Amino acid sequence: MDLIQETQRSLYATVGATAWMVGVLRDAPGWVGHAWRERNQVVHRLSGAYEALSERGKVIMGGAQQELEVGAQELDQAARRIPGAAEAEGAVVGAFIGEADLPIAHYDKLTADGVVHKLPGLTQFELRKVRGYETRNQARVTVIGRIDKLCEEQPWPGYDEMTLDEILPKARELPAAAQTDLVHYERRHKNRRTITDAFSHA
Repeated sequence: MDLIQETQRSLYATVGATAWMVGVLRDAPGWVGHAWRERNQVVHRLSGAYEALSERGKVIMGGAQQELEVGAQELDQAARRIPGAAEAEGAVVGAFIGEADLPIAHYDKLTADGVVHKLPGLTQFELRKVRGYETRNQARVTVIGRIDKLCEEQPWPGYDEMTLDEILPKARELPAAAQTDLVHYERRHKNRRTITDAFSHA
């Protein structure tokens, strides 16, 4: 790849990355710039993500912006498999989203106990989103306190984003102590029987 092609590819990637973040951080105050820089570093560490962003930049510059969302979910999931990415992104997103973007339906109509009851099934990313929204709005101590107890390190980066078919083979390779920790984490959160039963002997 010659210098001109690489420069063009870099430009496309920059445009793609910018468009991706604008939807999340639109109208954010200046301190979000720090979060953007961290997110940018994460993106450039992903295998294949640079190419994906380049393609998205081409779409925008070619006038076909309606195609921008193709593959966005897969890229987001890949990004959250970088250590700390899901937690950092969730905290930033939660500070600016509306009720409709929360992982809990009819959130504003729920009591504190109603929200707390629904928290264990959320991913670390979703927990941070809810915390940010709750802090910005009702700031209920019961809700925030419960979220803080559930916010913890995943068994490995990206665990929450993985399917059962992805988790089980990787978990089988763990030492017994790590399998036990995984079971405890799973029981505190999604509590999927397929996982807990497979490693409950650990």
